[in-house]
Amino acid sequence: MKKLLVLVVALATAAGISVAIATASSAPIVITYEKTCTAAGHCLGSTGNGGTITMDVTGFRPTGDAAQLEMSETITGGGRTFTADLSAHSSPAGFIVLNGVVTDSSDPSLVGAQVHQRSNLDPGSATHWTGELQVMPAST
Repeated sequence: MKKLLVLVVALATAAGISVAIATASSAPIVITYEKTCTAAGHCLGSTGNGGTITMDVTGFRPTGDAAQLEMSETITGGGRTFTADLSAHSSPAGFIVLNGVVTDSSDPSLVGAQVHQRSNLDPGSATHWTGELQVMPAST
């Protein structure tokens, strides 16, 4: 009976460690940034981890007070580089919410990961944005 109890405790401990590792490895990667954009739809900036952010608008369709956007964004920093294709609706309230997927990465485990981003236009500026993006790696 004592051996069975030790085995159950050992298995429960191992299962707990596995769950913690899986949870930690699938936690979102959060990156803050600031970027400046040109009228031509090219943005360049820096990330909070000392990296860079580059974005190019690849599609634009006005929709009344807002617009539909398609863009490609490359983030370099924290020992990795990845590119994501994103789509968004801009808001007349001065922010854009973007969603997409990682299409290329120096870390193959990020390819296919979902990306969510909110960009806020700085008050008094027509070109300077700040925000945060989250990369949600696929769960295994």
